Amino acid sequence: MSMWLYQLNQKSWSPNIFRYEIWENQRWHWPYGQKKGNETPEVGDVVVFFYAPSAGIDPGIYAWAIIDRCDVDSKTFYFTPAARTNHLKMDPWWGEGVKKVTDEIRGPMKQGTLFPVAPELVRKIRVGIKKWLNANV
Repeated sequence: MSMWLYQLNQKSWSPNIFRYEIWENQRWHWPYGQKKGNETPEVGDVVVFFYAPSAGIDPGIYAWAIIDRCDVDSKTFYFTPAARTNHLKMDPWWGEGVKKVTDEIRGPMKQGTLFPVAPELVRKIRVGIKKWLNANV
C-alpha cells in the first residue's frame, strides 16, 4: 500500500482545531478506529486527511503526511505532516473532483476512519492536491 485516506468527523474534531494543532514537520499519533481492507499502514506510506461534507460545513482534504510507524495492537499510526500542509489546511481542496475521488475510495459504505487508496486513484489525489495548491497560491 502506498496511500491511505483518513476520514475526520467535523463534530468530533473540528477543522478549526485541526488548523490550530497540525503543523508541518511535527510528529503526531492517532488511533484509526475502523480500517477498511486487509492491508496495514507501513513506514513511508502517505496518509491524506479528509473531512467529509456530512456533519459540517467545511469539507475537503486538509493535509497529507508520511506514516512513521503503525501499532496494530493499539490501532494507532504515527505520522509527520508533509510540506504544503500548512497551506492546504487553510484552504482545503474541495469540489466535484475531490468529492468524486473520495467517494470512489470510500465505496458505498462511507463510514470508517482509514481507507486504502487504490493505486489508480493515488495519482488523482496527488495531481489534485498539487493543482489545487498551485491554483490557490
